[in-house]
Amino acid sequence: MYKLMIIDDEYAIHLSLRKLTEMSGLGIEVVAEAEDGAEALKLMDETSPDIIVTDICMPEMDGLEFIRRVRESRKHTFILILSGHDNFEYARQAMRCGVSDFLLKPIDPAQFHAALVKACEELDRRVERFSRQTAWTLAQQRSKAQLVDLLWSAQEREALALAGDMIAHFETGGPADVSLPRYVRMLMQELLLMLEERGLKLPDGELRNGMHTPDIAQDVDKEACRQRLLKSISETICWIKGMRNLGAHHNIVKAKRYIEENYAAEDLSLQEVADSLGMSVTYLSRTFKNETSMNFVKYVTQVRMEKAKELLAQGGLSAQEAAYRVGYSDYVHFSKTFKKVHGLTPSEFRKQSKTMTQGPAR
Repeated sequence: MYKLMIIDDEYAIHLSLRKLTEMSGLGIEVVAEAEDGAEALKLMDETSPDIIVTDICMPEMDGLEFIRRVRESRKHTFILILSGHDNFEYARQAMRCGVSDFLLKPIDPAQFHAALVKACEELDRRVERFSRQTAWTLAQQRSKAQLVDLLWSAQEREALALAGDMIAHFETGGPADVSLPRYVRMLMQELLLMLEERGLKLPDGELRNGMHTPDIAQDVDKEACRQRLLKSISETICWIKGMRNLGAHHNIVKAKRYIEENYAAEDLSLQEVADSLGMSVTYLSRTFKNETSMNFVKYVTQVRMEKAKELLAQGGLSAQEAAYRVGYSDYVHFSKTFKKVHGLTPSEFRKQSKTMTQGPAR
């Protein structure tokens, strides 16, 4: 359902446009009406119309000035201009302001309907483009996080394969206004920043310059872009292998796996995990903090809270049962911890999840 605003100082025009809109069958609702631009501006934030139908000649603030003001903050609103005379200069100025159509009075119902159809089709395309772009962006964010994990753990083969997939994904669904060289530059810079956030500082010199400010010309071919990215990834992994204690990393991977398998045990301890790996508690504690940027207790709590969230979202368990399933016998402590992590109590989250799954009551 798209929202439409009517602006005209003639009451008869309001009646006619509202009736034609309601009879159009296009899923458009008239949400606001005004007699001039000044009054319409006051209604904009409250109603947020998708389509505006406005007269040119009005008291207080004419249509052109109103459109200029609208375009300062709402560049994509679909605007239809009404005029009592065929004035080329009006039309030319209106088109400069991003007006989508120009209709003459008296209003021809067929022409007005055609203009509304055009508006709906354009708005539909914008919604579709936004949905595609949002899905692409979310997928890219997941891939970047996964790629950094692969770089961090020096899994070169998997990292190169994923980077190749990301380029292919960009070529088929990426934003049209971003070139492949620019995409590769931005991706490499983001990877560098994400690695530095984990405490890994690339050295000054060729490697850092290659990751941070690669020299990729805008007219370079696709294969050269792809090879430049893969080369930087291989060089970065090579340096990471030389700088990081990967034996310690693999031990922490094992420790995380042990926690994932035993988080439900209330008495799960650092000593127990260290014993399972054949390591000292002191060494495991220090290494765990270095590798994960958090201590053992905080990590276990994070795992338990995420598992509790999954259980509550499924809706089959009470909050007390979920607490028990993730290693808490003290429900009050569990509830306080859950709210601190997720911003809601377990009961509130469970209720919210149920509402989102079932939809609002009718």
